Amino acid sequence: MRFVPYAVGGFMLLPFFLWAGLYAAFPGPKPGFFDSPTAFALVAVSVPLVLFHYIAGLGYVANSIAGQAGEALPVWRPARAVQRAMAPLTAVMSVAGFAFVMNAGEGLAAAFAVFAAGIAMALIMAGARRARGVDALLVHPASLARQGAGLVGRAILATPLIGHMLREVGRDPHRAAPLFALNLVLALAVAVKLFGFVALVVPAMLAVPAVFYALLSLGSD
Repeated sequence: MRFVPYAVGGFMLLPFFLWAGLYAAFPGPKPGFFDSPTAFALVAVSVPLVLFHYIAGLGYVANSIAGQAGEALPVWRPARAVQRAMAPLTAVMSVAGFAFVMNAGEGLAAAFAVFAAGIAMALIMAGARRARGVDALLVHPASLARQGAGLVGRAILATPLIGHMLREVGRDPHRAAPLFALNLVLALAVAVKLFGFVALVVPAMLAVPAVFYALLSLGSD
């Protein structure tokens, strides 16, 4: 029964195989997919990484059916072998992508970017297959993230205006937190009035590391 999740996963990929077959079978120009050789090479190089994670997700279910830890390597040998092949396949495709982009006349910088992205993905997959639990993969990066977040937090608290308001929220959150939220909304409204919509985009972009830190910390805990 441990192979059933992989059979279901393969069936779910059937529309993509049909699309690829029809795409290759019908002649004529196919605008969009081959317009940018660099983009096409990056997509091609990243396909093994997508398959790697797809097998990992199916393996979680299959391992659970087999009574094994879901986060471990797939217990079904064919799935484990295919997943193991994704890292070297990505390395080979990164070399092919480099040659393809260079022959397309995109330049050395674009070709090297494709090669570097492929090698980085191959190293990530090789590291993820080491015999370590998910918690071991997350604890050390999470500790580094906590240290960095602590330094940023202390720097913010040392800022004259915003730091004073945050310290007041920490001392009396029931009274100060609503006032702080109101001041934050009013400040954003003034910024949008003065600078336009970009005043909302920039804080959202700056919030990405904070969300990543929160996810990493929750995963490590």
